Amino acid sequence: MTDDYLENMVPDSLSGLIFGFEGIRNVVVLLNGPTGCKFYHSATADNQMLRQMSFDPHNYPMLWYFGQPRVPCTWLDKRDYVYGSEDKLKEAVGFLHENVTFDLLVIVNSPGAALIGDDLERIAMEAMREAGADTAIPVITVESPGYSQTVMQGYQQACRIVIDAFCEKPARRSAGRTARPKVNLLGLSIFHKYYQGDLQEYERLLSLCGIDVQTSLCCESEIEEIRRLPEADLNVVVDPDYGLETARYLEKNYGMPYVCPDGLPIGFEETERFFTRICEALGCDVAPLIEDSERARARSFLYISRINSLTGQPKGVRFAVHGSPAQKLGYSRFLTDYFGMSEDAGDIWETDAKLVFADGNIIGGLKARGHLFTGIETGMPSLGYIDVIPKTHLGVNGALLICEQVLNGMV
Repeated sequence: MTDDYLENMVPDSLSGLIFGFEGIRNVVVLLNGPTGCKFYHSATADNQMLRQMSFDPHNYPMLWYFGQPRVPCTWLDKRDYVYGSEDKLKEAVGFLHENVTFDLLVIVNSPGAALIGDDLERIAMEAMREAGADTAIPVITVESPGYSQTVMQGYQQACRIVIDAFCEKPARRSAGRTARPKVNLLGLSIFHKYYQGDLQEYERLLSLCGIDVQTSLCCESEIEEIRRLPEADLNVVVDPDYGLETARYLEKNYGMPYVCPDGLPIGFEETERFFTRICEALGCDVAPLIEDSERARARSFLYISRINSLTGQPKGVRFAVHGSPAQKLGYSRFLTDYFGMSEDAGDIWETDAKLVFADGNIIGGLKARGHLFTGIETGMPSLGYIDVIPKTHLGVNGALLICEQVLNGMV
């Protein structure tokens, strides 16, 4: 699975770092690098977490923003790679302090800038002092974004950096609780296509079980929420590829237990199984969630039965899944076990599947090659569909959406 995933064009650890930090509210992520490294990250972050009401580039005409509201950059050129980036970094930090309100400044080196050898922490601290900045404003610097690593590894690096910066180890964990238990959600990022709907679904299902969410780390989380992260009773990993290593880090260094699915918990059965484990770990009642899932199962069965009586489908319909290992396992398991569909596990570029679950790049590439199929987007980059209503492929509501997309995709 991993080899197939990495053979195709995917974001690397630099993207994971940027999207991880951008998932914190009221943060400024300053990219120390050329403008070419900024545009995709700024556009993607802004599309996921809307910050402007217009695409007019005159909204952000400043030198460091280049017409985009997120991820300002120092626009390094060949001279800076020879003589260093200190002058531009200090000027950029001074500008941000004077013109932007933020709770956290993060400076990330691009891969090329990491070779220069500038002391980012020293430069940033000097620039903040020279600008008269409040010394209480935290500044994080990342000297190297990692080389030949995945977006998942970069994201989890960002999570560890944030944990180390803001979380104090509790003196001891409480032996009992007087209120509803709280959990942290790990492994959900703004780079997940439906992250807002995913977050809402997890909060809904956990609430049915009498459980509250302390914070969703690096996914629309506030700094004060992150500071209280160690106070939670349990860490819940949403996506193992994006959150398992963070959960292990918190267990080792903060003594926090965690639960993690073996793949994305997609579909009714896997949702029920995973949330049962969460409830068992916290001593909570999963029955309300099971009832909610059973009602959704009944609704799903009604529509599947009608289509099946007419066409015999979806049983036997061929599908293909492209994505991270956790995505492939989650989608494949639900589509084969629940719908009785048949998976084409071969080369994605040679597939003859009727339904393809993949990101926009793969779907667009297959269309360009003349393949005839229905594409169902499961990740970023996107083909550009604007989701006004938050959607999810996770949990109970996610299973219903996949059912809807499968039935309509076969027509």
